[in-house]
Amino acid sequence: MAENTGIEWATDTFNPWIGCTKVSPACDNCYAEAWNIRYEKGAHWGPKAPRRRTSEKNWNLPRRWNKQAEKNGVPRRVFCASLADVFDNQVPPEWRENLWKLIKETPNLDWLLLTKRAPNIRRMLPSDWCGGYQNVWLGTTVENQNEWDKRGKHLTDIPAAVRFLSCEPLLGEIDFGDDIRKLDWIITGGESGTFYRQANPDWFRTIRDQCVAAGVAFLFKQWEGVSQHEIKKLGRLLDGKLWNEYPKPKITEGGE
Repeated sequence: MAENTGIEWATDTFNPWIGCTKVSPACDNCYAEAWNIRYEKGAHWGPKAPRRRTSEKNWNLPRRWNKQAEKNGVPRRVFCASLADVFDNQVPPEWRENLWKLIKETPNLDWLLLTKRAPNIRRMLPSDWCGGYQNVWLGTTVENQNEWDKRGKHLTDIPAAVRFLSCEPLLGEIDFGDDIRKLDWIITGGESGTFYRQANPDWFRTIRDQCVAAGVAFLFKQWEGVSQHEIKKLGRLLDGKLWNEYPKPKITEGGE
């Protein structure tokens, strides 16, 4: 549930709560739903299912990571809510307020908040967001052109130290237009699992080329396949190169 991760673009994962509801094509073969069915009998998945807040012991882990990062002088990238969504309507507002407080208490962690509910972001941000918290990277999942058209503006119109997209699983070609210059980072990857959907390599190339032209950091995470073992055997090269770029956070005026 937390601490360290096999996800290439994060150092750790932290789940303040567990549970979600499918909202787009990227959710069709959701790994988190499969996890919930296996370990919690699906008790926290779906539009009527209650979300489960994790233990105080789990909530204390980021504080420990923060001390380690401060001691080492190296920030840690924390993917928050890999088994949930920070901007989920069904999460009690006080839980989210507790999360913002924790984020402010851990300035040596870069918090990666990735959502499929981009229209909810603005109204669920903390009252002191202003120009954004310096240690929050704000992102949304965009798997095809339709989802970019629906979600993009809800992200790019909000000030943040880093704005990023996760185009994983990538399910179609995407043209970001001039708004790509409002982004700092794009992650791409194919789908994993028994029912994975095939990706056209040109979809990844098109995104890479747009990033290069706009000066946006680009990370190619993985090809698609049935299992992580199979996917790792394929490597992470795109046209013979490892694309493993990261953004440089902007100085913001928010937070404390």
